[in-house]
Amino acid sequence: MEIRRSYHSASPFFSVCIPQYNRTSFLIEACKSIESQIFQGVEVCISDDCSTDGREADLLGFLECSKLSYVYKRQTKNLRYDGNIRESIALSTGQFCFLLGNDDGLSDPKTLADMHALMLQHEPVSVAMTNYRQIGSSRVFRRVRSTGIAGAGPSMAIRAFRDFSFVSGIVLNGPEARSQATDRWDGSEMYQMYLGCRMLAAGGRFLGIDRVCIEKDLQVPGETVDSYALKPRVHPCPIQERQLPMGQILSLVADAVASHQSERDRQRGIVQIAAQLFGFTYAFWLVEFRRVQSWQYALGVYLGLHPRNTLAGIQLSPWRQFEIWGLYAWAGMSGLTIPVDLFLALQSRLYSLAKRKPA
Repeated sequence: MEIRRSYHSASPFFSVCIPQYNRTSFLIEACKSIESQIFQGVEVCISDDCSTDGREADLLGFLECSKLSYVYKRQTKNLRYDGNIRESIALSTGQFCFLLGNDDGLSDPKTLADMHALMLQHEPVSVAMTNYRQIGSSRVFRRVRSTGIAGAGPSMAIRAFRDFSFVSGIVLNGPEARSQATDRWDGSEMYQMYLGCRMLAAGGRFLGIDRVCIEKDLQVPGETVDSYALKPRVHPCPIQERQLPMGQILSLVADAVASHQSERDRQRGIVQIAAQLFGFTYAFWLVEFRRVQSWQYALGVYLGLHPRNTLAGIQLSPWRQFEIWGLYAWAGMSGLTIPVDLFLALQSRLYSLAKRKPA
């Protein structure tokens, strides 16, 4: 089922693309933040991945009574995250696809107007990225530290790829995003990372917008969203290899940029990607799984990040393999040994350090 309503005589500037699964009350709040925008050249594109909460009529009722241009499609089979966000982009007609999680909202009524002005000022733009604030803690996450064009090409993709992990506030050139649709990395839960890196590697320009544009984790009285942190602890917890989707990131980014690199740059780039993942991302998640699960569970995740898994299908010289093995050992030493309380105390400083872009 697909329903479309448009007030535009021409293509909108922004298509706000939202992959939806349950969380309908939060999605309605997100749509309210879009409806409140003073900028009018916007449409909302919602792909529903066979939600089971029985709230479709509530959502459609809100959309119909709103002043929003929108397209809503309920999928006939479950696509999971990557396929669902791809479908939300496919529904779009705008010049740019503004990606938004179904429990996040725009920060204030001027968000899209300000972004529109900046994107025109710095055109052409293939990828833009903004900052966000977590509602519960009021903590600001600065993925971007200055406004302007930061670069283009494979090196820019490698510098920026970790910032694609949080989907809301990522903006992609609409025609480019629609034309490069692929199911190549379905199951990675990082479709936006692959697409953004691919567009940058091809020469697209990256615009950083040092503005809090997203309110993360909208709150609805009496309702909560599912979260890894709320899942019951595995007990007893056997020590066994636990392969999680994040273990595909190294191969995903390497694949996204490979066709635009020489062999020498490809090998060096893979080590640069691995250094960021093992030095920051994977080490953080090992500590986090120790916090919400157990040391045994975190060890299983570490075993799942073994280079034979993270480098599956990638050919490297012996020296480059040795470098990555060293990085893997570092991730285990830090992520499995640092006291959790110390890590939490230093988390803000470590986040700032992690977001410093490598040269």
